[in-house]
Amino acid sequence: MYRMIVVDDEAAITDWLEQAISEHFGGMVEVYKAYSADECLDLMAMGSFHILMTDISMPFVSGLDLLKAISVYHPKTKKLVLSAHDNFDYAKRAIGFEVTAYVLKSEGDEVLFEAVEKAIAEVESDQEMFRLTEKLKLQSQKWDGAIRNSHLRCLIYGEIGLDEFDGRVGGTLDFSRPMEMALLAIEVRDVSQRAFVMMALESSLAEFLKPHFSYELVETGVSEVTLLAQLNNLGGVYGEAAIFLKSLFVMYENTQESFYHLTGQYVNIIYSTQAVSVASLHTKYIQFKETMQKCCDFNCSIILPETTKYEASSPSNATNGISREIGIVLKYINQNMDKDLSLIMLADVVYLNSSYLSHLFKQQVGMNISDYVKVERIRICKEMLTDPKYKIHEIAHKVGYDNASYFSRFFKKMTGITPQEYRKHLSIE
Repeated sequence: MYRMIVVDDEAAITDWLEQAISEHFGGMVEVYKAYSADECLDLMAMGSFHILMTDISMPFVSGLDLLKAISVYHPKTKKLVLSAHDNFDYAKRAIGFEVTAYVLKSEGDEVLFEAVEKAIAEVESDQEMFRLTEKLKLQSQKWDGAIRNSHLRCLIYGEIGLDEFDGRVGGTLDFSRPMEMALLAIEVRDVSQRAFVMMALESSLAEFLKPHFSYELVETGVSEVTLLAQLNNLGGVYGEAAIFLKSLFVMYENTQESFYHLTGQYVNIIYSTQAVSVASLHTKYIQFKETMQKCCDFNCSIILPETTKYEASSPSNATNGISREIGIVLKYINQNMDKDLSLIMLADVVYLNSSYLSHLFKQQVGMNISDYVKVERIRICKEMLTDPKYKIHEIAHKVGYDNASYFSRFFKKMTGITPQEYRKHLSIE
């Protein structure tokens, strides 16, 4: 599934784009809405997006400013422009940000869908090119920095202090400053392939760490790497970018995707939510190690902030096979049918990575979250349609559809008949 975000300060247009694209591409594209550049960047801080579609003329921060920020901080995101202005200067400036397509609002739906299809094709092409080129590079690389890696490992293990470490080892980090820390673990299925898998992990991280971070990767186990990173000074493309760069979450999600395309494996990640001093590295490593030992599931990608208490699903903490987290999600869906029930938003409700939540949900409930939400929306619609006091547009709003015509098309797609026909059938009976 491809994740897409549409941005326009006119709510009616944004809502139409979300519903039209979602309906046309079915389960292939998960569409998110933002009504300003700030809201867009906030959403993109919560997860990686494959495609951005934005209006040009927006108050405060324009679409062109947004494109500039995305080009620097989310360079792999494909960019589409939807504008009411057939303006050569706008188009020329948009092309400078490597925009995939410039679509006029006056053009038909087919032009819009073709632009999205073109962006999807570019995403797929990029993924395949990265997989092939990086595999060739990795096969020819030699592992260097063994001495530095050895001393850094001793520092993290607590076997030496900073006074013994400083001066013997080069590198890019300033050990007088705090740093971000993460523990990454992969499943070593074949010892003969270990070097390649480790280099694939390093390459995937480097793709998103550079040029914004100084960092070191330390092999602290047969199947694990400890990341130490410091954010470089940011120069002003868009000041708010520092907020989501510091969190590192989006970078980790992108790393998981790249690593999977290279190796066909997933990676588990625990990361620090606050910068760690050198004196605290050993203590933090032990904490991460203990938590990582509980994350034994390599059938899906897992990202855990250090503040999350991880508990493996088991009969002792689950009822009828449903864990506490999935129980919370089910309750939230049932009580918030008129709200945004996308995977990324539901993951935020239970403080889990969206990929991991998707895996747990399907494992325990037996279907994808998006399919479950559709089934529940239809169930509520049918219940409300039995009561003539509810108008069609009221039912539509209750299940998250502001546009009654789109709601009717959704209902017919799911049931084979329109809401009006369903209600008429009930009255005949």
